[in-house]
Amino acid sequence: MFEFSYTLRLVMLGTMMLGASAGMLGTFLVLRRQALIGDALSHAALPGIMIAYLFTGVRSLNVLLVGAFLAAFTAMAVLELIKRRTRIKFDASMALILSGFFGVGQVLLSHIQQSGVASQAGLSTFIFGQAATMLRADLRVIALISFVVVVFIVLFYKELKLYVFDAPYFNVAMRRERVMNAFLNFFLVLVIVIGIRMVGVILMSALLIAPSVASRQVSNRLVMVVLLAGVFGGVAGFFGSLASARIDGMPTGPAIAVILGVIVIVLLLFSPRRGVIANQIRLKRYKRLMKRYKPLIHLKENSADALSQTTLNVYRSEGLIDQSNHLTLRGESLIHRLMGGVRP
Repeated sequence: MFEFSYTLRLVMLGTMMLGASAGMLGTFLVLRRQALIGDALSHAALPGIMIAYLFTGVRSLNVLLVGAFLAAFTAMAVLELIKRRTRIKFDASMALILSGFFGVGQVLLSHIQQSGVASQAGLSTFIFGQAATMLRADLRVIALISFVVVVFIVLFYKELKLYVFDAPYFNVAMRRERVMNAFLNFFLVLVIVIGIRMVGVILMSALLIAPSVASRQVSNRLVMVVLLAGVFGGVAGFFGSLASARIDGMPTGPAIAVILGVIVIVLLLFSPRRGVIANQIRLKRYKRLMKRYKPLIHLKENSADALSQTTLNVYRSEGLIDQSNHLTLRGESLIHRLMGGVRP
């Protein structure tokens, strides 16, 4: 019988908190059409880890994460500089940062591995993550940062909502666009830094993007999208950790990414609000109703002479027309909804 070991419980709690905080924070990136910025910064953290090891010669997690933080923050500063001082598109600058920093990180990693130093063992795990090595102290850091991120979102929810949907007005009304942008970037870097230990620099973007994409299929309200993104991220962290423990050789990061992908695909197909299948069902029903009630639309614009008595009797029995063959309020409402493309 499968047992929840102490290590597994630590990993589950850590990935759940990380998934929830990353999903909630990533919602604002997705809504601002800056989804790839998380991918760029997570890849940019790799050379910081390698440089921190080269300078210190020790594989202390705290030291390496400080290097990752500084590298990601430098990448963010370069992105902002390119955005403000050049004509390069923002998506192009993110691609440059992603490929350039990650390439430097890979070169440094190869150099360190060829050096033959024993302490370099395990540095490659930062690419795809290694959650099984999580300690209680790591869990405390994740809990603290996740708590701070959630508190920030709750306290500044109205400002974040205005900043996401109407940044020019936010800047005019509050003159705090740069401050809000700096706070978002700071917390984004923090979440990325604590996440690369578990899911790696390559898959960290999945925790930032996928939960918000999935929640967007369920609701149009921002508060619900943010909350559901946290739920989906936490659920993926739980089941990803469980799958990693049950399946030999299955790393936690890819398992979480696969579960998030499954959640997104299922909701894209079967979501009652925006799912592909649900939309097809609504479309077929709308076409069937249009075919059935097309004569009723003509009745509104012309006389009832062109309609058969059987058709008039059917519409009268449904309460759509009165005894004088005039549209009732129900009939008017039905035509209005059909002409507007809304299913009754």
